[in-house]
Amino acid sequence: MIPPFSQRRAGLLAGLLAVVLLLAGFQIAPQADGFLQQLVRQLNRFYAATFPEKSYLHLDKTVYAAGETVWLKAYVVQAGNHRPDTLSRVLYVDLLTPDQVLVRQQLLRLQNGTASGDILLPDTLVQGRYTVRAYTNWMRNTSPEYFYNQQIMVWHTPLDAVAPAIGERRGRVPNKPAAARLTVQFFPEGGNLVSGLESTIGFKATDANGRGVDVAGSIKDSRGRDVVTFKSLHAGMGRFQLKPEPGQTYQATVRQSGGAFLTTPLPAALPTGFTMKVMELKDQIQVFIQRQAGTGAAAAEAITLVAHVRGQVAYAGQGQVGAGATFSARIPKSRFQTGVAHFTLFDSQNQARCERLAFVGATTPDLRITLQPDKARYAPREKVTLRVAVADVEGKPVAGQFSLAVNNAQLVPASMEQRTIRSYLLLTSELRGTVEDPGYYFANPTYDTNLALDNLMLTQGWRRFVWKELLANRLGNYPYPLEQSLSVSGQVMNGQLLGSKETPAPNATVLLLRFGGENQLMTATTDSAGRFFFSGFAEQDTSRLLVRVQPQKGLRNPIVRLDRKVAEGAKNLPTIPLEVGSAEEVAYLQSSKKQQVMERQYSPDGKRILLQNVDVRGRREVSDGRRLYSRADAVVRTADIPAANSYTNILQLIQGRVAGVQVTGNPPNMNVTIRGISSFSGSNSPLFIIDGVQTDASIVNSISVQDVESVEILKGASAAIYGSRGGNGVIAIFTKRGNPNYDPANDPYAAAPMGMATYALPRYYPTREFYQPPYQQPGAQLPPDDTRSATLFWAPQIVTDANGQATITFYTSDIGGDYRLSLEGLTNNGLSGTGYGTLVVKGK
Repeated sequence: MIPPFSQRRAGLLAGLLAVVLLLAGFQIAPQADGFLQQLVRQLNRFYAATFPEKSYLHLDKTVYAAGETVWLKAYVVQAGNHRPDTLSRVLYVDLLTPDQVLVRQQLLRLQNGTASGDILLPDTLVQGRYTVRAYTNWMRNTSPEYFYNQQIMVWHTPLDAVAPAIGERRGRVPNKPAAARLTVQFFPEGGNLVSGLESTIGFKATDANGRGVDVAGSIKDSRGRDVVTFKSLHAGMGRFQLKPEPGQTYQATVRQSGGAFLTTPLPAALPTGFTMKVMELKDQIQVFIQRQAGTGAAAAEAITLVAHVRGQVAYAGQGQVGAGATFSARIPKSRFQTGVAHFTLFDSQNQARCERLAFVGATTPDLRITLQPDKARYAPREKVTLRVAVADVEGKPVAGQFSLAVNNAQLVPASMEQRTIRSYLLLTSELRGTVEDPGYYFANPTYDTNLALDNLMLTQGWRRFVWKELLANRLGNYPYPLEQSLSVSGQVMNGQLLGSKETPAPNATVLLLRFGGENQLMTATTDSAGRFFFSGFAEQDTSRLLVRVQPQKGLRNPIVRLDRKVAEGAKNLPTIPLEVGSAEEVAYLQSSKKQQVMERQYSPDGKRILLQNVDVRGRREVSDGRRLYSRADAVVRTADIPAANSYTNILQLIQGRVAGVQVTGNPPNMNVTIRGISSFSGSNSPLFIIDGVQTDASIVNSISVQDVESVEILKGASAAIYGSRGGNGVIAIFTKRGNPNYDPANDPYAAAPMGMATYALPRYYPTREFYQPPYQQPGAQLPPDDTRSATLFWAPQIVTDANGQATITFYTSDIGGDYRLSLEGLTNNGLSGTGYGTLVVKGK
């Protein structure tokens, strides 16, 4: 079930039927018009109703040493148009070990689709390839495949030594060689081989780590005759042509450079069916469709062809194709957005028979970005003024949001094949599985890179939706709600009874008690699946929360299950082998050690980091702000009563223990009288308070003794501080978890009782500022050696004006050499790009 969206998003549905049908030689069959409109309508509905999102992280680099900081800029966009105005306002950023175990998580507040952040890498990390991932709560409704995942290399060195002997460093993971295993897959264009029809077959060869490997091979038919030879072009991918003959099967022999080889059968050819071929011409995309019909089949069959890029329809038409005939259609490239185009052929029974992906616009950049330093060479500790200019492909200046990393080119080598915001949004995020070296296809477009990109389209799968489910209006379940602020969500279940299973508890009342500076009581009602959702938490400090289900008829042994804020990890991420002991590693570790020492001595954030590593013994008492009064007339402490936890609820516990307070009835319907006034006599009820929050007797009846620290009773003048509300007396209940000094480690009853759950609401991460010595401040304390090197400068918040201009200033360090400038970002209308430059610094 998909929750309703705001009126603004719902308005997108108004234009669903206003679709221009690009006939391009097709003749529309009147009886099929409804299906064509249904296709377009459902495609638009998917993007408007499910509102898919994408996240991207620009990291200052991808190689680190333990103890360093990963500096990052997050971009979250609508999946359909890449505009940074998503409904989500909370982004989760996780650091995962090589075994996909969570090390750290941060919650970033998104503003206009972006946020800056940083991850301090503990100096105890073992060496290996870690994963930084980013996702919104809404993205969890689909699959971890949709999360942004970036592998980073973390080298390890103790801070009290520089470059100890290789293999002797603390916490090193042995580099075990992967088994030599070759895997080859074959992908007929459009989906299937059909006897008698020529097809293009893409192939992909990978090693034991899932990385592409160069191969060559040949195809033999079942008679042992050589039919065709082939060779990979890039990342183990390539293509060849094959026209399968009726009754023949085919087998491939594949050899890897270095000796490994295998023999494997090709997919079997179908006796009847369709084939699809997509070719890119200069200004057009040409689609060829062929059909092989069985005996007695109609001479021609009605077909439907749809092409779209991220839900934006570029072509929708119908026609007929004869048996053994070829039908072609030409579609102007101007109809397509830049990105992965999805072509689908439907037969006369409205079944999808062929699908093909093709990339449109790889040779045309979205943005033209120039980075111009004010000088050709700089001295140590000299001010740099960098001018940024951003324009679209037509040269018109554009405003946008960007982030800049300045890296030492020797310590952090450049790779034009690495992922960029453009390659991720336009390519990687649209495909199933891992795309190696995505930047390769965009850095220097040539005939070979374009052909390699089309090979990728032949071999990688479409990930966003399946037509069968889409046309049946099955858009999936969406249990994780959109978050526009910090939130708490979960599910209430009816507990197991003898011979029964747990079942969702619909229409249950859920109470949330929030403790802290401003105590608060919130209520929600579960939906048909027993789910509830609280939001509106915007503070920076962590809040302590108590979630409780209110007793009601038909609710049996309620169980509260809060949603985990940590998503499941993606499966089968490729492992990149470690290169242990290289000269580059030793040089990087030496540089990193010096820079870390400097930052921890002179950076304010460095001092804060050191405090985080101190093991503090004992507890600091925090004042308890749950009381408005200075003293109570009577106090009952659960710790002072033997076997207190044997009582059913807190009212039964105080029964007969306080003079003037009479408790009658049986759990869970007990009444309290103070000075002869019944708690259930309307306006004469005493005031019930839990941790400073006013509540009612039904809630008090359900509170477990195990969760209560004390009960305080106020009478007469003592209750006057509550005004008329306290005129009939006050019963104030204080929970253990509401106490700011509460330590669950010392509480044997810390586990939440039935129908209750506790939660510490995470706060937004307070992002640190990248350290550079304050050279611009006269008299400031400066380090004797400025060792900033691997990352000389990081600026996550760069905004170009209406003229496409921005100016950034920073200072060089004492380390000379060539520095690489890398600026990434996107415009408000969804255009993305990356710009590079070079900075030359003379050594000290």
